[in-house]
Amino acid sequence: MPHFYLDILNGNKILEDPDGQELADLDAAMTEAVASAQYLVAHGILRNEDVSGRSFIIRDENDKAVATVPFRSTLPGTLSTSPLPGSPQSVLDEGLLASVQADLERLVEDQSRALEEREQHLRDLLEALPAAIYMTDADGRITFYNEAAAALAGRRPEMGQDQWCVTWRLYQPDGTPLPHDQCPMAMALKENRPFRGVGAVAERPDGTRVSFMPFPTPLRDASGALVGGVNMLLDTTTQHGRAESRIGPHS
Repeated sequence: MPHFYLDILNGNKILEDPDGQELADLDAAMTEAVASAQYLVAHGILRNEDVSGRSFIIRDENDKAVATVPFRSTLPGTLSTSPLPGSPQSVLDEGLLASVQADLERLVEDQSRALEEREQHLRDLLEALPAAIYMTDADGRITFYNEAAAALAGRRPEMGQDQWCVTWRLYQPDGTPLPHDQCPMAMALKENRPFRGVGAVAERPDGTRVSFMPFPTPLRDASGALVGGVNMLLDTTTQHGRAESRIGPHS
């Protein structure tokens, strides 16, 4: 089975993948690059890190660059990759990350002009992301969730009724039950501050469980008053280890 290396191009710097992976063919290497890029794009949003200028460069076992996958091109409906003509393909404009963050701010700061249009635009952006994302009001009632959140939870939350989390049941990483009103999102709203670095386990109605890392963040209006929250749930049982090991914590 051929060996491929997924290096990361960040500006003019290249972070080389020292180990690589055995994959069936170039198509399999592209699929792996797309999955990892989607994870890193979603993760960058709540880390306030602009990764829109990065790409995966795929090298074969002969150390030849055979393809490039710009991070921004991996979102649904925009996938477009091509062989390298000699130098890495440049990434498009700043795009998604700045757009999502700006729309989140405008959504809560200016409710007098075209609110419904901007809210729909924001929801379309969040729906396109491969990561599970949901939003709540200030009391923790679910006001929005994307399809990725429903897939991770294995259920569709009841809008305006379910509170703090889209999951059915929650547990600490050690298996201790975690009440929803004590989950990271609930604490973020109660203390009006982001919560980071706390993992959890969700149990679906069918009995299966998935480990995830939440990134709950309060939303405030122009006066600083709490108006809701947004949370991203990253499935740490699948992509977390492999992607983080490539890019490193300070890349």
